[in-house]
Amino acid sequence: MSLLAAGVILFTVLHLLPAVPRAKAAVVARAGAGLYGPFFGALAVLALLLIILGWRGAGFVPVYEPPDWGRFANIGLSFLAFLCLGIFLFRGGLRQRLRFPMGIAVLFWGAGHLLANGDLRSLILFGGLMAYGLVHMCLGLANGARPSADVRAGHDLISLLAGAALYVAMTQLHPVAIGVPVLALPM
Repeated sequence: MSLLAAGVILFTVLHLLPAVPRAKAAVVARAGAGLYGPFFGALAVLALLLIILGWRGAGFVPVYEPPDWGRFANIGLSFLAFLCLGIFLFRGGLRQRLRFPMGIAVLFWGAGHLLANGDLRSLILFGGLMAYGLVHMCLGLANGARPSADVRAGHDLISLLAGAALYVAMTQLHPVAIGVPVLALPM
């Protein structure tokens, strides 16, 4: 569990940095603009590896009994999360309206998984990342963060299609990456 917790903490600290522009500017100034991006990317990959390895290595420790309908709620909430992820990735008007589509995606994703799973590792991962999402949005609101004002025609539709495609891909990759099947489409 400690590897999983370390990955969640690293991911959280790393991804909260952009929500505080002055802190990010200080880190960029200290590291140099040319090193910040690659260093951030390497740490993000490390955090994801720690999370995946920590999840797969953590034993099942029951904490609560999820509701029978929790798995179905997770499917729907995860789909909404991936739509929000698609909105985050493109520069449509939906991104402006939601303001924090990635934070919203993390909340949907975490809530869905906590409705479907009642074990300690789920609480650490999904609860921890939900807390990150809330803090990120609060810091963003406090600092006046907004998505780029550059809204591009057609990006709303593209973002929704991309989110749906990413959802389908993840449902198929979930057994490989996480070790838990979600929806298996016949070959």
